[in-house]
Amino acid sequence: MQKFDIAIIGGGTGGYRAAEILASHGKKVVLFEKSNIGGVCLNCGCIPTKALIASAEVIEQMKTSEKFGIKSSHEIDFSKIMARKEKIVKMLTLGLQKKLAKMGISIINKEAFIKGENLIISDNEEYSVENIIIATGSVDAGLRGIDFDGEDVLSSKDILSLNEVPQRLLVIGAGVIGSEFSTVFSYMGSKVTLLEFLPKPFFSTRSSLIMNEGEKILKKSGIDLKTSSSVASIDKEKKMVILSDDSRLEYDKVLIATGRIPVVNSDAKNLGIEITDRGFIKTNNNKQTNIENIYALGDCTEGPMLAHKAYYDAYIASFHILGENEEQMKMCDVPYSIFTIPSISHCGLSEDMCIEQKINYRKIESSYAENGRAATYEARQGIFSMLIGENDRILGVTIIGKESDTLIHEIIPLIHNNIPYTALKRTIHIHPTLSEIIQEALF
Repeated sequence: MQKFDIAIIGGGTGGYRAAEILASHGKKVVLFEKSNIGGVCLNCGCIPTKALIASAEVIEQMKTSEKFGIKSSHEIDFSKIMARKEKIVKMLTLGLQKKLAKMGISIINKEAFIKGENLIISDNEEYSVENIIIATGSVDAGLRGIDFDGEDVLSSKDILSLNEVPQRLLVIGAGVIGSEFSTVFSYMGSKVTLLEFLPKPFFSTRSSLIMNEGEKILKKSGIDLKTSSSVASIDKEKKMVILSDDSRLEYDKVLIATGRIPVVNSDAKNLGIEITDRGFIKTNNNKQTNIENIYALGDCTEGPMLAHKAYYDAYIASFHILGENEEQMKMCDVPYSIFTIPSISHCGLSEDMCIEQKINYRKIESSYAENGRAATYEARQGIFSMLIGENDRILGVTIIGKESDTLIHEIIPLIHNNIPYTALKRTIHIHPTLSEIIQEALF
């Protein structure tokens, strides 16, 4: 029997980050990952999709190049686009594996099972451990009664293996995943129809600003957005999606992007680990389960299913194991970006949430249209909106426009550290930059 201080089940963002933290503090760590190190994010999520988005952004620049006085034409080589995506994933995966190995972390590329509070079994090998971290992630939720086939009815993982751009792509679900893939393939030449059961895209954001502006962005990207649309069935032989009102839509490929569900293995349940009604592993503010020495983090626990949230969970859990308590932030303060073109970024409360919770606020805003650098980029489509509460504290911020995913990080530390927004008034912003959009809202 092998002995370790910590066993981590799942080598995704949360799992490998916890391994890094604990190993750097002298703990002997074993990391189990039955597939590829890096999990969904690195192999079939955040990184490959952003590689495709980057290609779509280049196409968008070429389409608008005449505004810059440059005549251009372009031809898409989809095989090279996909090869570039694979090259990026491989480079980052190999780099991560080398880093973990250099830190002395034992990586077992096999499935692991919890057989006791201090016992892991993998491939008939027993591992005695002091603490266990469950980081088993999530999978595509799909649609009831409709199976992924990997050929024409695709998951978010399947679509990353296409050999050619589909002429007609039908996407079910106008959340983050569905909207990003719709954007990619619309710019690459697909006729994209995006179906959403709810009345607006990005409905789960609980932000009318994001829903309304997001709708404009999707339509401007050439996507045929159909909201309040319910899918009844899919006729695979005729390649047709049948809606609940009996209307029919033809397709070459269908992407089902209706969200994700947690992966919680039966061994955790058999051990008596408490599971919520929605199927997540229940944890306290230290990411501990009801069994004191067993922790859980990332998508298999409640909260936003985001890689950086799993990264943050790893920080909380790891330092609690090391004997240091860190205060966990409110989940509404976990920032996010939606990588449409342009991107949409948010942290904290929305106006809708403030109104619903009867929180007093005032709003300060500015527009990309007023910004000199945005004008030079031909990027006038954009909004900065910040909600201010008592004692000048920032309740929430939304940035919609070019490089919003970078700009928002000027505001996030203020929210997380409860610093008044007035601190920004004493900050010099370089001119001319997009960051002045923030400064322009302050006075």
